[in-house]
Amino acid sequence: MKNKLKELITRKIAFAGLTLNLGSTRAAEILARSGVDFLMVDLQHGNFDKNTATDSIRAVGAAGTIPLGRVADNFPGAINDVLDAGALGVVVPMVNCAEDARKAVSAAFYSPLGQRSKGGSAPIVYGDDYAVWANAEIILIVMIETAMAVEKAAEIFAVPGITACLVGTSDLALDMKCGRDSDEIRTALAKVMAAGKQHDVAVGTAVGSINEIEKLKSLAPAFYLISHDQGLLKEAGKTIAGRLMDAMGRN
Repeated sequence: MKNKLKELITRKIAFAGLTLNLGSTRAAEILARSGVDFLMVDLQHGNFDKNTATDSIRAVGAAGTIPLGRVADNFPGAINDVLDAGALGVVVPMVNCAEDARKAVSAAFYSPLGQRSKGGSAPIVYGDDYAVWANAEIILIVMIETAMAVEKAAEIFAVPGITACLVGTSDLALDMKCGRDSDEIRTALAKVMAAGKQHDVAVGTAVGSINEIEKLKSLAPAFYLISHDQGLLKEAGKTIAGRLMDAMGRN
């Protein structure tokens, strides 16, 4: 089994994906066929439980899109759940120091890199040799979302096993008391990306719109997390409603 995202990271080709928040396997099936590189099943802010997350992760993988899972907490059970479901990457929020990073690595990987428990149903999805290749293909993405984490990015990235970093610009802006598109956030992102280059960790960022990507191109993030299914449904609904009102002469 080859994880396409690891190949893109190695080849330094930018990639992008969406968040699944609705808790709907049907939405996962539809968006998994949209052409994005990955979908992130969100157990932190989304409406998923263990069963619906498992169903959505497998629906995404079955369509040929890379399934990721974002856990609510940096705990072994939560990380193990999404990986056992078949996620080829786990996103861990609020990693603020090297100790947080080591904790995530321990939970995400089998020995000798970590202490992940061998079991679960991932081998049913991927084959009996799953445990042989899992450490090489699973990606661990830590989230930097505080000013403290920005300052400690190099220490975090020095922990063996960290594949990538997602800069959570919304929470970071909240912590730094500035706008999401401010110069302060851009400076923080550049600092994290410099640390990523130093330790060969791919750094990506969450963006609120396609227009934000244009502003960040010069920094060359490794990947982008763009919007979520709830936002897409909201915007599509507003667009079609506006067009309907126009067609009926009510605007």
